[in-house]
Amino acid sequence: MSDNKMVEETENNNTNTETENNPDLVVEPKRRGRPPKVEKERFVEMWNSSANLDEVSQALGISKMSASVRASNLRKAGTELTQFRRGRKAKAKADAT
Repeated sequence: MSDNKMVEETENNNTNTETENNPDLVVEPKRRGRPPKVEKERFVEMWNSSANLDEVSQALGISKMSASVRASNLRKAGTELTQFRRGRKAKAKADAT
């Protein structure tokens, strides 16, 4: 092994032991994907105060699909979110006179 590789390995070993011995040096794991456009608290507040998915998506500036998927993921994580009615609105029947 060359001298440079030995020095690099010992430096790497020293940094690993520093974080293990010192609990104040907490390394947070990297998160996958890009950060969300809207904070979780704002999303939950808007979702629970809205009447339907269209209101949420327009107010937050995100697509309906994004809002729906995010709500589903938050529910799986244990967040309390209201359930919107599924499907299309029924057409109003016209009176035949």
